[in-house]
Amino acid sequence: MTPPARDSTAVLRDLGAALRAAAPAGAARLRYRAVVVGDVRRDQLTAEPGTGEELPVPAAVRRVVEELKRAMWTPERGTWLQTEMVLDLASGRLLPVFNAEAAPPGPPLPPVAVAAELRAYPRPPGAVPGWMGEPTG
Repeated sequence: MTPPARDSTAVLRDLGAALRAAAPAGAARLRYRAVVVGDVRRDQLTAEPGTGEELPVPAAVRRVVEELKRAMWTPERGTWLQTEMVLDLASGRLLPVFNAEAAPPGPPLPPVAVAAELRAYPRPPGAVPGWMGEPTG
């Protein structure tokens, strides 16, 4: 795997800006959730306070999240599978949480997506969670 062009701090800064641009009037916070495993992509964006309805996830957010996943990959542990972030619009502070080990919530991931994830973001055998199965080359 080639090293990322930018470090994760710079990418997170751009992600915060892309999320801010998607904020509806009157929102105090945005909550963004993403599962990115192989070719499986699940995104959810909501505003707080709000109606509880999901907002469309802008293409810029999706693009920067893909870059963040690459930037956070390490050969010792792989990269994250799911993230949840809260952007406080008043302070501009982005609070991310990453899950690199537990099976993401929602429908089970297809084995082909997990295999693609391990090919794209290799992990040593000791860093492959049991639910992901045996690494394949």
